[in-house]
Amino acid sequence: MIHCLHGNVGSPESWDLFDGRLGAKIHAVDLWSMLETGPLSLIDAGESIARSASQGDVLLGYSMGGRLALHALLADREKWKAAIIVSAHPGLHTGHKERLRHDAEWARLVDSDWDDFLRRWNAMEVLQGNRLPTRGFHQATLANQMNVAQGFRDWSLGTQSNLLPTFPGIDCPVLWITGALDHKYCGVAEQAVRKLGRGRHIHVPNSGHRAPWEHPETFSKIVRDFLLSVDQLP
Repeated sequence: MIHCLHGNVGSPESWDLFDGRLGAKIHAVDLWSMLETGPLSLIDAGESIARSASQGDVLLGYSMGGRLALHALLADREKWKAAIIVSAHPGLHTGHKERLRHDAEWARLVDSDWDDFLRRWNAMEVLQGNRLPTRGFHQATLANQMNVAQGFRDWSLGTQSNLLPTFPGIDCPVLWITGALDHKYCGVAEQAVRKLGRGRHIHVPNSGHRAPWEHPETFSKIVRDFLLSVDQLP
């Protein structure tokens, strides 16, 4: 079973495109439902995700979901067969307060004007120039508006510790995927895998931050090949 975690402006339906294509059954986690009962820290969310999984399952997380996947991996390091982290950040060295203020502004915009939020979100430099997928990328609906805003508050990168020092203690294979055109996150990935005993970085050619949805066939093959290699380990 692959537990798939969506990004800031995604939903479980974001992963529908990959059903039957990754070489294993997928479970698209509804991260927004986890916020319906109130505030939830990254650490507590990671522990909840880990508790819901079975021994030998696989984690796959994109962007914000990738950061949550890292917390789930660290919450129970013996449970997971492997992890796939896509376009995610392991944590800031400095600047946490500034990031908290930045994400608080996003949260206020989500609360006040959903359409303007989506316009500004898709205009961000990290996403500009990326082809917005027309199939298989379901943006979080207005029904999730309050939870999306809460996600910016509770799961801001500003609330996250720098996880790099914890990576040497992760024993399972970890594949870090980025889009080749997403230069910032390619650099982040290279830094991360150097800390992982069984880490590997692969980039998806001709794609940006939303690499899985920009080139789903290439992404699916990368994941299948990785899981096959994990299955062949002694």
